Amino acid sequence: MKYLGWIVAILLVAVFFYAYRTKYAPLKKDVTELREEISMWEDVLRGEQGVKGERQRFAPDRFFDDGKLTPFAEVEILRKFDLRNRGVEIYLTAPNAFSRAGDLLRFFNEQHIKYRNLSMYVVVDSVERFEYKFVK
Repeated sequence: MKYLGWIVAILLVAVFFYAYRTKYAPLKKDVTELREEISMWEDVLRGEQGVKGERQRFAPDRFFDDGKLTPFAEVEILRKFDLRNRGVEIYLTAPNAFSRAGDLLRFFNEQHIKYRNLSMYVVVDSVERFEYKFVK
C-alpha cells in the first residue's frame, strides 16, 4: 500500500507523456508548418502588390482557323507580346482548345518568345474566347 502513490504517479506521468507524443506534438508540428506557409504566402503577396497588368480580348475566329494560328494572330503576337513584361496569362476556350494551345506554344517556341512567367489556361467551355493579360 505504501507504494500505491508512486505507482499512480508513474502511471499518470506515462499517460501524460503518451498523450503529449500522440496528440499534442503532431498538432503543434502541423500548426507550426501552417504558420510558416502562411507567412511565406503573405511575403509573396506583399511583394506582388505593385503588380498590375492589361487584359485584352479577341474574337477567336481572328486568331484561330481550324485550331491553327492565323497570320493575323502571328503578327498580333509578335507586335503585342512584349518581353519587358514579367509574364503573360493566356485564356483559351473550346472548340479545339488543346490543339489551339499546342499551336500557340509551338509558335512561341519557334519565335523564341520566353517569359519568366507564362500561364496558359485551357478551358473547355461553350463560350469561345481568346484573351491574354500581361503582368508588369
